[in-house]
Amino acid sequence: MIDLKDAAFFLRLCETENVTRAAALSSVSPSTLSRTVSKLEEDLGTTLCVRDQKGISITKAGKRFADYARKAIADFKALEAELKQESSTIGGSIKIYCSVTASYIFIPRLLSELRLSYPKLELRLETGDAAEALDHLQDPDTDFVISALPDNIPDNVNYVHLVSFPLVLITPKTPAYRPLDLNNENPNLSKVPFIMPEKGQLKTEVDRFFKKQKIKPITYAEIAGHESIVSMTALGFGVSIVPKLVLDLSPFKNDVNILKTLPDTGFNVALCYLKEKEHNRTISAVKELALKLSPTFAPDLTSRKVGEN
Repeated sequence: MIDLKDAAFFLRLCETENVTRAAALSSVSPSTLSRTVSKLEEDLGTTLCVRDQKGISITKAGKRFADYARKAIADFKALEAELKQESSTIGGSIKIYCSVTASYIFIPRLLSELRLSYPKLELRLETGDAAEALDHLQDPDTDFVISALPDNIPDNVNYVHLVSFPLVLITPKTPAYRPLDLNNENPNLSKVPFIMPEKGQLKTEVDRFFKKQKIKPITYAEIAGHESIVSMTALGFGVSIVPKLVLDLSPFKNDVNILKTLPDTGFNVALCYLKEKEHNRTISAVKELALKLSPTFAPDLTSRKVGEN
């Protein structure tokens, strides 16, 4: 007889393909998780995953078992919910607003955990400009936003920290202007055009950098959307400062050079919500799920090859 808890452990291993992170998500030790997988393989009489120096790869049999486990867990959760009073069931839907980049990084794992823990809870997603994320909390239909934390966090906002990463100065490989001397560690940035952020925390960080460096930049254009800043830079129109994570996930990342990582700059990205909604059981449940997941994002971003699934 397969234990559903063991099946859930295996599903987290399938999702992360990493024993340490899957164990952390399952609140067990890596050795306990390994013994659980070995027991499942023994009970089923087949190999579910292959361990090698590159990590964990799920076998064809493992993928079939994962499909079965998802259905079995979902069926059990549905039955469990039906047997409880309707008032005690976490269901309905939540809406999250975030940038496209954030949707690639954070939403898949959050959605996977929601399906395991609260199969009747639907996630609705809206993507847009990262600089506008906190403003969307004023939309009554939006429950959470994934946003870079500003210098002064609004008094009515609570958050769960997800990950921190630096800002980088990038230049196009094929510039339409006189190129910078890439061999110079301190190039004259006042002589080249800049693609500037239109608003938001990135603009705050960029303005702070220029003020500290005593530079009055030549502005070629002000762009809304971090992803668009990378693409404009790649097309050769100017130099820019962007979040490292956005660059790593950009389809234009091979068309730019990183001139340097900027000291004393960076983003703290968080899942934000209004304090007044914290008493809501659904909001509280998602917040607790995010707290559980938050330690897994930083090592995942550091170790994986960005762009690979």
